[in-house]
Amino acid sequence: MYNIESVIAAWGVNEWVAVASAAVALISLLFNWAVVSRQTELQAETMKAEMDKDVLAWAHEAIDALSEGVWLARAHAAAANRALLTEPISKLSWRLSSLADRGRMFFPNLAPEAQGLDKPGAFQGYRPPVLDAVLFALYQVEQLTPTNPSNEQPMKFIQDCRRLLVSEVQFAVDPRRRGRMLKRLMRGARRTHAQGFRIAADLATNMRMRYPDLPITERGADWIEEMERRMRRAG
Repeated sequence: MYNIESVIAAWGVNEWVAVASAAVALISLLFNWAVVSRQTELQAETMKAEMDKDVLAWAHEAIDALSEGVWLARAHAAAANRALLTEPISKLSWRLSSLADRGRMFFPNLAPEAQGLDKPGAFQGYRPPVLDAVLFALYQVEQLTPTNPSNEQPMKFIQDCRRLLVSEVQFAVDPRRRGRMLKRLMRGARRTHAQGFRIAADLATNMRMRYPDLPITERGADWIEEMERRMRRAG
C-alpha cells in the first residue's frame, strides 16, 4: 500500500506545478460559475421588472377607474337627480370594459381547454380574480341607472373590487422582491393564491343575489377547489 505522505514527499517540481495548476483551474471554474449565476439572476430580474412596468401601468389606470366608480356610486346614492350622472357613468363603463380586455394581455384565463370553447381564444377558460375585480365593478357601475334605487351597497361593492384588484396585482408583481433581488432565482412556476379566488367567489355571490340577470356563473366551494387545483397544476 502507498503511504500518501511518502508519495507527497517524493513529489518533484513538476508534480507540485500540476497540483497548483489544477487548484487554480478549479477556483477559476467556481468563480466563473458564481459570476454567470449572478448575471443570469440579474437578467431574469431585469426582464421581470420590464414586464412589471406594463402591468403596473395597466393597474394604475384600473385602480383610478374603480376609485371613480366608488365616487359615482356614492353620488348616485345621494343625488336628487340621478339623470345627471348618466354621462359619467357611461364613460366609466366603456373605460372599465376596455381595461378588462387590456388586462387579458397580462392575466390570461385559466384552463382554456375546459371552458368556453365556442368563444374566441382569449375568452376561453376561467377568468383570474384580478379580471373579475374589473368586470364585477363594471357590472355594478352599469346598474347605477336613474331608475334603479341606490344605497351604500354599490359603493362598498366597488371598494371590495378595488381591494381585490390591488391585492392581486401586488401578488403578481411582488414589490417586496426588490429587497431579495440577489438572494433568489426567478422561478417560472405560478404560486397558488387561493384567497383571491375566495374573495372573487364572494363578490360573484353578492352580485348574483342582487342582480340575478347578470351573466355571472355560480362560484361556490366546488369552483374554488377546482381553481386552486388548476393553479397548483399550472405551477
